[in-house]
Amino acid sequence: MDKKKFKNHFMDEDEGLISSIYDKIELCKKIDGIVYTDIFIPPQIWSKLIEIEAELGILVEVSGLSKESEKKMIAFKSYYSDEILQFPSKLIVIKTNSKFEDLEHRHYLAGILSTGIKREKLGDLIVEDKNCYTIIFDGLFEFLKLNLLSIGKSKVEIEEIGNKNIPRYKFEVKEYLINSYRLDVIVSALINGSRNETLKMISSSQVMVNYRLKTNKSLIVKEGDIISIRRYGKYIFVGNKGETKKGKIKGKFKKYI
Repeated sequence: MDKKKFKNHFMDEDEGLISSIYDKIELCKKIDGIVYTDIFIPPQIWSKLIEIEAELGILVEVSGLSKESEKKMIAFKSYYSDEILQFPSKLIVIKTNSKFEDLEHRHYLAGILSTGIKREKLGDLIVEDKNCYTIIFDGLFEFLKLNLLSIGKSKVEIEEIGNKNIPRYKFEVKEYLINSYRLDVIVSALINGSRNETLKMISSSQVMVNYRLKTNKSLIVKEGDIISIRRYGKYIFVGNKGETKKGKIKGKFKKYI
């Protein structure tokens, strides 16, 4: 696949990032080996790369904090390579024993970024029991340990851990009344917004379904679909839990928290 055709798959994405990914794919073919990204790629890009894997003529593998995580590193592997995948990343936990301060996701993220580490060098974060679990480019692990000693007034310690210790995502389960399974109807219910606000969000590429940007307001959402709405979060459509007497659908959703 030539570069122009490749870029056409990612028209709404950062051109520099897409060019860098294409160069890594070409390098993979040239050396008949494995080439990794050194940053964590957003879902609309890595999912599309997996979708067009056969056209690329290589294998595409991804790795993140967990299978459910959004941001993932990518490995491009030649069909002729017998190398074992070893992603340049480390799973870590940031621990705090503060009895007076409950740190949230935003506090941990702000603390990490305050060291000068760029957001793309870091994967998803999960906060549980005063600990923050995340994944980072391995070349920055020691730097983070030396430079992130506290968040707010709380002292922190950073350790590398195995993937068996990563907690699962937590969800808030809610039901919403909807008239149909159209994307615009469901987004409107999830954000409690007007029709005009909803249509503007969809048309301006602020809504993803299964990590792909969707601008078709009439798209039918199916059970198990993951809906991501910029500034509002990520939801899983669980399904129809019945109807009201007036015929409205009781849609059940799980929101990532």
